[in-house]
Amino acid sequence: MSQKDNARRVELSVVIDGTDVSADFSKYLLSATYTDNEEDKADDLQISLEDESGIWLNQWLETQLKGMEASVTVVQKNWESDGKDKVLDCGVFEIDSVDASGPPAKVSLKGTSIPYSSTARTQKKTQAWENRKLSAIAAEIAGRNGLVCMFESEFDPLYKRKEQVQESDISFLQRLCKAAGISLKVTAKTIVLFDAQKYEEKPAVRQIKRGSADVLSYRFGTGSNDTAYSKCHVSYTNPETKETIEYTYTPRNAKKDGQTLEVNEKVSDKEEARKLAMKRLRQKNKAEFSAEFTIVGDVLLVAGVTVEVVGYGAFDGKYIIETATHNLTGGYTVGVKLRRVLEGY
Repeated sequence: MSQKDNARRVELSVVIDGTDVSADFSKYLLSATYTDNEEDKADDLQISLEDESGIWLNQWLETQLKGMEASVTVVQKNWESDGKDKVLDCGVFEIDSVDASGPPAKVSLKGTSIPYSSTARTQKKTQAWENRKLSAIAAEIAGRNGLVCMFESEFDPLYKRKEQVQESDISFLQRLCKAAGISLKVTAKTIVLFDAQKYEEKPAVRQIKRGSADVLSYRFGTGSNDTAYSKCHVSYTNPETKETIEYTYTPRNAKKDGQTLEVNEKVSDKEEARKLAMKRLRQKNKAEFSAEFTIVGDVLLVAGVTVEVVGYGAFDGKYIIETATHNLTGGYTVGVKLRRVLEGY
């Protein structure tokens, strides 16, 4: 907790391999950037330190920071002048590169939420998966890579056979998730598989209002290429029984002149076809409306939360944050990339 009469400020807490180095970092900190991604990409950390005295190059780097774990937290001290602190736990990162440059002399550290020492993203593997649900495949992949698995989706497809051929574990798992309409994120040594729709349904954490002093810049975009389907038709014919399972899903607010998305994949019954149709249609249409904002630092703005965009006319509405980049460089700002929440699904 802070004192109400203290000036508001932002502090970076850094713990490396169990040792709190926050005080040392604060003396030399030039910039720190934390990028939080909703899905597919690993979270990213970059820290730059002034090194005119050579302390980092000659002393600290002898401890071989590369490969060590860094736990990082952003703290907004007395931000609302009420004595309360706001905290953003950025998670755990493995430092995978240490660079020195100059003049002026500086040292830069980079880390990722997928450990470099893990084979999850680097080693190509070949394996046949038979009669396994997606949740079981994800749990096994997480376990053998020293990670924890969280499965937060009601839809859990069962695969008679899936082949991983000269493909990294993460790439293979991402491919399965894309096909199933399920989102995947790797953060804090955890593989998370989740239903993005459930996140979109959560209440907005705040408004982003046109004319507000904390909105530094904005950009909106629309796209109709491969994003404006009005319905999804799933069809599968069993090669042994010759039975065909079909289902066509149409959202409540579907465009009358939209195209039909055709999906021909194995499903076991009509209910599975319905779920697949809904997931695939959402996956295609979710990118139709996008937005980007640069805002005065706010620890509430992280990937996967929703906000209400107000005052921008046709672009108003509820959006979900896909990427949040928290930047401490002579101040604190956050850049967010968002997509508008789909309604009527």
